Amino acid sequence: MTVDLTTALLLGVLQGIVEWLPVSSEGVVATAYAYLEDQPLGASVGFALWLHLGTAVSATIYFRRELVAIARELLSRPRHPSPLLRFLVVGTVVGAFIGLPVLLALDQLSERAGSAAMGVVGVLMLMTGFLQLRRPKVGTLKRDEVTIKEATITGAAQGLAALPGLSRSGLTVAALLALRVDRREALALSFLLSIPASLGGALFAAIDSKEAFTVEGIAGAAVAAVVGLLTIRGLMAFAQRINFGALVIVVGLAIIAGSLLGVFVVT
Repeated sequence: MTVDLTTALLLGVLQGIVEWLPVSSEGVVATAYAYLEDQPLGASVGFALWLHLGTAVSATIYFRRELVAIARELLSRPRHPSPLLRFLVVGTVVGAFIGLPVLLALDQLSERAGSAAMGVVGVLMLMTGFLQLRRPKVGTLKRDEVTIKEATITGAAQGLAALPGLSRSGLTVAALLALRVDRREALALSFLLSIPASLGGALFAAIDSKEAFTVEGIAGAAVAAVVGLLTIRGLMAFAQRINFGALVIVVGLAIIAGSLLGVFVVT
């Protein structure tokens, strides 16, 4: 079944907004898809991952100066990477090593789990919410001071966030703050690390989902890119000032209630 064009556009708008907030954009978009299209979690997650292509484009444009500097560095001195380049490479590899098996397992399990799978998403949203309520440590490490240790732990957090309901930015920023990285730097590192992860997730969805290269899929990703580019600066600043823990907990409880009441399809 192909997603309705109106639904694809609405989900693109939603993805372009929630990607920059610590609320699990994958979980929110997948839940919205499951409700609007009456589909199981497997199809919902696949389309949510595909829409990350759009916000990856937004993040690439927003962080273009940093990415150009990284590319120049890679070409000029590939044998002597900076701490930032090393962080991105190691974090991406570790995240893929953990995240890909999670996606493959999720794809197999969710087709049989039905509403129970959506209940699990709700539980993971609760975990994300309680994580957001924790008071962060005050750190001083800058991006040129991060080591392989920070890269490995942050990459592992990003890989686990392949589970819908666990916020990628929430987990990675929390990991960096726990490692005493400066809060502003932690946010920038998290979103720089998200670009290859989002592109990888979109590639996985393109291979696994029949909806990626449809008119609806392309339109949804394009809308996500435009909305994401328009909202990234303001929402990233907003996310630094507001604690979304309580909101995420409420959303998680609503998803759990919906799964128990049979709001989501059971296949």
